[in-house]
Amino acid sequence: MDSESAELKAHQELIEQHRALNELLGHVNEALAERSGTIAEVSGLLARLGDMLVKHFESEEQGGYFAEALTHAPRLIARANALMAQHPKMTRYARELAGAADPDREPDLWWQQTRERFEAFRDELKQHESRENELLQEAYHRDLGSND
Repeated sequence: MDSESAELKAHQELIEQHRALNELLGHVNEALAERSGTIAEVSGLLARLGDMLVKHFESEEQGGYFAEALTHAPRLIARANALMAQHPKMTRYARELAGAADPDREPDLWWQQTRERFEAFRDELKQHESRENELLQEAYHRDLGSND
C-alpha cells in the first residue's frame, strides 16, 4: 500500500471514529435528557464512551492521519502536542462521568449531576475535536495547497 492509500485509509478511519463518537454522544445525551433507560444502562453507555475515546485518542497519537498531517506541517507540532496532552484528562473525565451521586441512594441527584457533567464534557470534547480539525485543515490547506 502506498503512502497516499495509507493516508486515505487513515482519514476514512478517523471520519468513521468521529461518526461513531458523535452517534454515541447523541445516545447518551438523549438518555440523560429524557431519563430513558435505567441508570445501569446509561452508565454502560458512559463506560462505552470512555472506551471509545481511549481507542480514538490512541489512533490519533500513534499515527494515522493526524501524524501524517504533521509531516506536512511540522510547524504545527507544538499545537498538536498541546491537544494530545489533553487526551488523558478527557479520558479520565469521561470514565468518571457517572461517579458523582450514589445512584442507589440518590437517583434523582445522580441523573441531574450526571447530565450536567456529561454536557460539560461533551462541550469540551466538541471544542477539542474542532481544534484538532482546524489543525488538520491548516496543515493540509496551507502546506499542500501551496504546492498546486
